[in-house]
Amino acid sequence: MQICTCCSLTGMSGRKMNRGGVRSKEGGERCKEGDTIPNGFLYNFGGKIPKSVTLETSNGLTFDVQVNKNSDEVFLQSGWTSYARAHDLKRGDLLVFKYCGNSLFKTLIFNPNGCEKACSYLLKKNVTQECDLVPGCITPAGYRLTRSQKKIMNKKTKAINSENPIYGYVIIKSSIYGRPCTVEFSRKYADVYLPFEDETLVLQRRGKRWNVRCKITKKKSRRFLKGWMQFARDNNLCLGDICLFELLENKTKYVMKVHILRKK
Repeated sequence: MQICTCCSLTGMSGRKMNRGGVRSKEGGERCKEGDTIPNGFLYNFGGKIPKSVTLETSNGLTFDVQVNKNSDEVFLQSGWTSYARAHDLKRGDLLVFKYCGNSLFKTLIFNPNGCEKACSYLLKKNVTQECDLVPGCITPAGYRLTRSQKKIMNKKTKAINSENPIYGYVIIKSSIYGRPCTVEFSRKYADVYLPFEDETLVLQRRGKRWNVRCKITKKKSRRFLKGWMQFARDNNLCLGDICLFELLENKTKYVMKVHILRKK
């Protein structure tokens, strides 16, 4: 099967494609939500545009991506950012999409030298294998949750129904009494979902917002610093409370919605 000519990305702007549903695309500086799908490629679907598609990598990892239509253009939206971030897409990377039916695309990613990229999505696989004590919720390595904690976290995680994995953290002494007070995000979560060295995040809860500095550690995990103490005080966090951090899709900054499960 012949693969189409690659194209540069600001959107999926190329126009050459074949009848088998194979599409190639060259990554831009920042692969973002709102990338368009060319009309020629849509003819493979008989004019029926699904509300969401699944992108599958060569080692079986899957990402659900919403599809929206505006006038004559079709856009990849919620979920595309997670795919791009998890694979550390950069300018010059080549993405190949093959449509397999039932809204499933198999994808391959190559760097500018023509070698298939593997490390980023292996990281995501490790996240799931290491920390999936509660389906859809990632906890720090070594966590031992009680049966009761697992039950309430599982129930709340299902209710949140987040596209990105939830990060679950049980409040310990260093979280509210430490100097400084901190919350640590495991490296395997942070490398995929918080890929920076030093940023100011926004925490949201019940309509209020807190700016919290998040910085990389020597172990390459990420740690909340300035601003976290104020959040903890304002929300009366106590030992044993559980914070569920839900990473929201935002094009300009990192925003996390915080759900608090009180210790009974």
